[in-house]
Amino acid sequence: MFGTLIGIFLTSTGIVIGADTVLWGSSAPHLSRIEKTCTPSQRSVAAFEGWYGERLSLHQQFQSVCKTLSRSRKPVPVDEQADLLIRKLMDKYREQQRLSAIPAAAMPAPGNPHIAFVAVAGFDGTMPQVAVRELRWEKTRKGQWSVKTAPVGKLSFDGCGARFLGDDAVAALLLDRSAHFDRDKQRPEVSRAIEANRQRAEDNCFLSAFSVEDAKALYKLAVRATIDHGETFQMENGAVGGQLHLLTIPSEGPIQKVVIDPEQYVE
Repeated sequence: MFGTLIGIFLTSTGIVIGADTVLWGSSAPHLSRIEKTCTPSQRSVAAFEGWYGERLSLHQQFQSVCKTLSRSRKPVPVDEQADLLIRKLMDKYREQQRLSAIPAAAMPAPGNPHIAFVAVAGFDGTMPQVAVRELRWEKTRKGQWSVKTAPVGKLSFDGCGARFLGDDAVAALLLDRSAHFDRDKQRPEVSRAIEANRQRAEDNCFLSAFSVEDAKALYKLAVRATIDHGETFQMENGAVGGQLHLLTIPSEGPIQKVVIDPEQYVE
């Protein structure tokens, strides 16, 4: 099992995608340096969260499909990028699990229906978009288990806002209206993200003041809070953290990447 926290932020000055780098519970070497993001086009960034597969097979497939997309001569819409990525991951998962050779009725219920998320954020023309797809086990009408792909509507949005994928129980509390993390919610970057989510729900994103710099600060805060309070939510120590990769897609110009070491966000 691997832990991760992905942040997706649509702001008034561009799109930010944050990804940590700690992977745990495997003997594969150098896992702390594995890239959980890729750039399928000059105007989009994709992120992978979930089970990485035996010998990192799903992760490798994710990176391979990204490279194929990046070589496309024609612009591929964000939704289509996400659809292709999740379909290829499903094919690889089914191949690796040899599902076609196992009668569905003979399969036990999965311990966790969720397998992986793929998120693609970018610009279709001038419109910012986020498309999130899930690979998961679902029960059929006949009571059998089958691997399916599905769009995740609550995480697909345009205009403004902040969302998290993965071990997001702590991070989500930073953005709700509860009394949790009240002091952190007074920070300007957090309060502006909360307001941006409200404005997105009301289709008022033109009023958003949530910026790229706010998003970067919020992601670092969310990772640190998850490290500090994860055990309260039964997260294994070390599931989230390590180097943080922050990729920014500005309204115009190339994608920018910043790598942040733990000493820059862990107090």
